[in-house]
Amino acid sequence: MSTTRGQNLIGQVIGSYILEKPLGYGGSSAVFLAQNRFTSEKAAVKVFLPRSTMDKQAQKNYYQRFLREAEATSELDHPNILSIYSYGQYNGLPYIVMPYISGGTLSEYVTRYGPLPLSKAQHYLDQIASALDYAHENGRVHCDVKPANILLDSNDQVVLSDFGIVQLMRPDGQSAEPLMKSSETLMGTPDYISPEQALGETLDGRSDVYSLAVTLFFLLTGRPPFQADSSITMALMHVHDTPPPLSTFRSDITPQIDRVIAKALSKWPEDRYQTAGMFSAAFVEAVANVDNYVLTDSEAKIKAMVSNNRAKKAKAPFKPTAQGKPTWKNSNKSWRIALPLLLLLAVIIVSTFSVYFVNKLTHTNREAKSTPASSQIDYLADSGAWPVDNVIYFFKYGQYHINNKSPDIATAFYSSENNLFADFNLTITTTEVHGSFDSGDFYGIILRSSTDQNNYYFFEIDTCCNGGLYEFLYYNGHSKQKAVWETLEYGFLASSSPNLSQTNVIRVVAKGNSFNFYLNGKPVGKTITVHSDSGLLSGELGLAVEERNTEVAFSQLHIVRQ
Repeated sequence: MSTTRGQNLIGQVIGSYILEKPLGYGGSSAVFLAQNRFTSEKAAVKVFLPRSTMDKQAQKNYYQRFLREAEATSELDHPNILSIYSYGQYNGLPYIVMPYISGGTLSEYVTRYGPLPLSKAQHYLDQIASALDYAHENGRVHCDVKPANILLDSNDQVVLSDFGIVQLMRPDGQSAEPLMKSSETLMGTPDYISPEQALGETLDGRSDVYSLAVTLFFLLTGRPPFQADSSITMALMHVHDTPPPLSTFRSDITPQIDRVIAKALSKWPEDRYQTAGMFSAAFVEAVANVDNYVLTDSEAKIKAMVSNNRAKKAKAPFKPTAQGKPTWKNSNKSWRIALPLLLLLAVIIVSTFSVYFVNKLTHTNREAKSTPASSQIDYLADSGAWPVDNVIYFFKYGQYHINNKSPDIATAFYSSENNLFADFNLTITTTEVHGSFDSGDFYGIILRSSTDQNNYYFFEIDTCCNGGLYEFLYYNGHSKQKAVWETLEYGFLASSSPNLSQTNVIRVVAKGNSFNFYLNGKPVGKTITVHSDSGLLSGELGLAVEERNTEVAFSQLHIVRQ
């Protein structure tokens, strides 16, 4: 990034202030130290500076974001929210005049001096929680809470800044239309984004509570809970993965503090603290009890072992792997919500006896809607073409079952003459017999695999959680320099059968580099065109089931070659 941007503005008078020197740069703006012409007061002046590479629409989006920040913040009055002195335009460039905060950001402070003591982190958390509760009470969700947006003054006080992607809340507490609609502003910062914000869901103040918890994690460890090579991988980790316990990074973290952080980082908003103040109060109580907690010998040994293992893994890049045929790969999906144990056991018992009968009653109608009439071959009827071991892979009641016993993902490939498929129209009926049912038990279809299973596409669904989720992935087992799993598309399912033992009919239409997906006769997402050098224009087909103790039955695999 060039540090000469906006140099021509130095010495210029904007409003009542003379710009003296640049303090920092953003993607579309610069912040200058300025002197009031009539007093000795210093101020920070933020000026919109579009890059020459921005098209007109991008400039318009950033321009609107800039003005929204000024409008939203000027209506808030709280000691821990950076106030606005004035705002306007200078030679067509919008600007905001703010107090000058000399201490920099909390991100810079932690980077320079290391993780904070518990007492200091508690002090800052209390202030930001107060600011957020005030903003939420006044109908605003910040949407970008992170250490880089928290400024530290000379009196050891902090203020929350940058309301550029703020969302308004309706009187019922749910978010109204976002003030900015570009994908960049809606995403926020991937390292600190809440699961619901990553998925484009309706937001309320509990989204900021999640981001505040990620911020506290950074303040106490010097890093966010998740690390990934790309923004979309990071966002998916916030949606699916369980964050590591804080106690694996430092020795003064008690189980009570771990529980407080874990609750604030819950995947579902209703499972978190409902306000930032409640989160802060729980943390204050946990910190107050630290001196009264005595670590047992076994806990100390476990903590040391986990810390050592984590330190070793931190040296290697994030790279899920795959091996063999049938194969398992490391899964990044973790439990998002757990059903009560007794209810889950009851569902498993009932589903085991009912799955066959439910399939008989339901899949006939769905297949009539979704299966091409010209397809007469059921590729699952060719039992000799699928791996069978009577434990993980087996046929039962005319269905092919994959019962994953591994913590990773189990895959099975169709192996027969003429087993390479290019353009095709495919349908298959699926039934999750049992599983955790917690947004970790994905299953689906492997498409256009190379014969060594080191390159393929994977379309997978998870039918729990408000209708379910889907992902379309690309696997490159030959990669040596980056994560071998690339997410091409993901989102919500609107048409899944959301209960165990109910069937779902998946349909895939592949033509060249374009893919269309359907579930129970309804489109899933939009047409996906893959632009890559993978060259996966034909290949083998396979089936896959994620997460330990998840069992899925597959039947009626019909394929019409185009």
